[in-house]
Amino acid sequence: MWYRLLKLLFQITLFFIWTFTLIYLIFLSIVVFILFNICLTIFLFWFILTLIGWSIALIPILIFVFIPWYRRQCRLWTINNRQSRLSVAFFHPYCNHTSGRERILWSTIESILKRYKNDIQIIIYTGNINIESEENIFQHVHQNFDINIEDYKSSITFVYLRSQFLVEEKYYKICNLWGRNIGSIIVGFEALIRFIPDIYIDSTGYAFTYPSFYYFASIPIISYIHTPTITNDQLAQINEQYRTDKSFINLIELLYYRIFGYIYGWCGRCSNIVCCNSSWTKQHIKSIWKSKSIYLLYPPCDVTQSLEIPFMNENKKIISLGQFRLEKNHELQIRAFYELLQRKNEYQQQLKLILIGSIRHNEDQEYVKQLQILVNDLNLMDNIEFKSNISFTELKNELNQAIIGLHTMRNESFGIGIVEMMAAGTIVVAHKSAGPKMDIIDEGHTGFLAIDIDSYATKMQQILEMNTDERRQMQEEAYLNMASKVIGKCEKDFIIQCLRDRQRLDHRLPFVTRDVKIDFREEYGSVTVSLGLTKVLAHTSCKVVKPKETRANEGRLRLQLKNSHTMMFNFETGRQAQWTTLMSRQLLQNIRDSGCVDMESLCILAHEHVWEISVNLHVLDYDGNILDCANLAALCALAHFRYPAVTVIGTDVHVHSTTERNPQPIRILHFPIIISFALFQNGEHMLIDACEAEEKVMEGLFAVGMNQHKELSTLTMLGEICLSRDQVQNCISLAHHLVLEITKQIRASLEKNREEQLKLIQAINHR
Repeated sequence: MWYRLLKLLFQITLFFIWTFTLIYLIFLSIVVFILFNICLTIFLFWFILTLIGWSIALIPILIFVFIPWYRRQCRLWTINNRQSRLSVAFFHPYCNHTSGRERILWSTIESILKRYKNDIQIIIYTGNINIESEENIFQHVHQNFDINIEDYKSSITFVYLRSQFLVEEKYYKICNLWGRNIGSIIVGFEALIRFIPDIYIDSTGYAFTYPSFYYFASIPIISYIHTPTITNDQLAQINEQYRTDKSFINLIELLYYRIFGYIYGWCGRCSNIVCCNSSWTKQHIKSIWKSKSIYLLYPPCDVTQSLEIPFMNENKKIISLGQFRLEKNHELQIRAFYELLQRKNEYQQQLKLILIGSIRHNEDQEYVKQLQILVNDLNLMDNIEFKSNISFTELKNELNQAIIGLHTMRNESFGIGIVEMMAAGTIVVAHKSAGPKMDIIDEGHTGFLAIDIDSYATKMQQILEMNTDERRQMQEEAYLNMASKVIGKCEKDFIIQCLRDRQRLDHRLPFVTRDVKIDFREEYGSVTVSLGLTKVLAHTSCKVVKPKETRANEGRLRLQLKNSHTMMFNFETGRQAQWTTLMSRQLLQNIRDSGCVDMESLCILAHEHVWEISVNLHVLDYDGNILDCANLAALCALAHFRYPAVTVIGTDVHVHSTTERNPQPIRILHFPIIISFALFQNGEHMLIDACEAEEKVMEGLFAVGMNQHKELSTLTMLGEICLSRDQVQNCISLAHHLVLEITKQIRASLEKNREEQLKLIQAINHR
C-alpha cells in the first residue's frame, strides 16, 4: 500500500514538474518571440528610416547636382564630338531583330536624320549589340528592311545596357508581367545613368522606364505603343471570373491586375506625347493611361516596290507573313489549309502554302519544329513550305506571286504584314479582331475576316472560286483603302492646325513656294530642276518624222513623265501607271496647247518631214508637287535644247552634223508656268507648292497654268471640292505674281548658261 502511495506521489510530482516546465517553456517562447519581433520591428523601422534618410539625402543630390552635371557633359559630347545640337534617344533593347517594331525604329531614325542630319545625334539604348557588330547591324537593316542608313551612321551611337536580360521572358516563370516591368525600371535607370539625352523616345512599350527620365532628368518623353501591356478586355475578363467564382485565388489575381493597371497608367502619364499604332491600341491606352495627348499614328509600311509591280491573278500560292511565335497561331493556318484541301481534291496539286517569318532565338526554332511535325502528321510536306529570315528582295517576290494572304493572330494591334500583302495584290484573310478589323480590312470589299478553321477555309475557297474581274476589283479596293491610311490622324490634325495658324511644316507662309534650282548639263536639252527636295531630270531628243495629216506644216511634241509612282492622292483612284499617264497628259496640254513652242518652225518639208521633239522627265527625288517641278524642267529643257540644222533641196532633206553647222534652238514664245494650290477642308484653307505630307492630307488640287502676260494655258481641278468664283480669281492673281518671278529666274538661268558656253567656246578657240 505504501508502495502505491509513494508511486502515486512520485507521478503527481513528475506531472507538476513537467507541467511547470511546459508552462515555463511556452511563456519563455512567447517572451522570446515577442522580444524578437519587437527587435525585428525596431530594426526594420530604423532600416526603413535609414533608407528614407539616405533617399532624402541622395535623391536631391542626384536630381539637382549629378543629373544636371552629367546632362551638361552629354550635351558637350553631342556638340563638340558629333557637331550636333540635339540628342534624341530611342529605348529599344532588341534593335537588330526583324519584326515590325524594328522596322518602325529604323524608319523613324531614317526620317529624322534625312531631315535633320546635321542637327540631331541619335542614341539607341540596346542590349544585344556590341561595338564590333555595328556595321553588321546596318547591313542587317538594309537587307531585311531595305533601309540604307550607311550615310547616317556617324550620327548614330549605340549605348549598350548590361542589365537588358532583366526584361527577357525566360527569367520569369512566375509573375511574368510584374517581373519584366520591374526589370525594365532597372534597365531604364541604367540607360539614364549611361547617357542623358535631350529627348527620350520609347519605341517598345516599356512604360515603367518613363518615371526615371521624367522625375530625375525632366526631359520630354515620346512613346509609340504597339500593343498595350494590359488591356480593358483582360481586366473585364478577370472581373467576370471573380464575379462567377469569388475564391481567394481569383481575388488575388484581380488585385494583381488592378494594381498593375493603376501603376501602368501612372507611368504612362509621364509621357508628353503618346502615339498608338492602331485604333484598337489607342482605345485601350486612352482608357488605362487617361492621358490627353494620345494620337493615332499608323506604322510605316514599305509598299513602294510592291505598288510598282502589276497585280497577278493566276498564281495558286497562299502566303503567310509574320514572326514565328506562338501567338501568331500558325497552327490555325495549317489546319485551315488542310481543311481547304479536304473540301476540294483538285487543289491538292495546285495550291501551296508558304509560311514566311523571322526566327529570333531557340524558342522560336522549337516552335517551327513543332509546326513541321504537324505538317508531317497531316501529310502536307509537298504543299507547305517554311521560309525563315529571308531577304527583302525575296520577300517582295514571294508576296507578288501569291493570290491569298493569311494572318491568324488574335488581337493583332495593327498588322504591317497585312498591309504589305495587300499592296502586293494578295487578297488577305485575317483574324476578326483588333487592328485588322478596325483599321485595315473592310469585310468583303478589301479582304476577308475569319475566326476559326472552318471560316478560314471557307473564305479561302471563296477567293479561289472568284473570277478574274472580281479579284481585280477587290485588289484595287484594297490598294485604295491602304493608300488612304498612309498618314495618321496625328499628323493630319497637326498639319490642319498649322494651316489654321498660317504655319507650315517647313516654316513657309501658305502662299510661298520653295526655292527653285535649275542646273543645266553639258548636253543640250538636259537639265535638272529642284523644287525644294523634289527633283526632276529632263532629257530632250529629236528625230525626223512624218507630220500629222491635220497639221501638215507643224512639228510634233512628245512628253513623258516617268518614276511618278510616289505621287498618290487620297481623293483619286488609280495605280502608278494611271498617274504617270495623267500627269504626262496634263504637262503636254499645258506646253503644247498653250502655243509656247512655235510648232511651225519645226517643219522641214510640209506633208513630208517635220521634227519630233521628245522630252523624258525622270523623278529623281520626291517631296510633293511633281506637277509644277516637272513642268519647269520640261520648259527649261526645251529652251536649252538645240536640234540639227537642215538643208532642203527640192524634196531631198540633208541633216547636218554639229561639226558642219551649228544646231538651232527651239523657238520658245513664252513660258506657261503651272502653280498648284492644295485645298483643305472643303476649300476653306489652301496653300501653294504642297510638300509630300501636305499632299497626303489635302482634299483637292487646283492647278493654274499661266504665262507672264497673264494668259491662261490650263486650269485643272482634282478632287470633289468646288471653288467659288472669287476663290478662283484669287488663285489666278496669286499665281501671276509667282509666274513673273519664276519666268525671270528661268530667263536668267538660260542667259547665264549661254554666257558660260560662250566663254567655254572662246577658251577652246584660244587654244
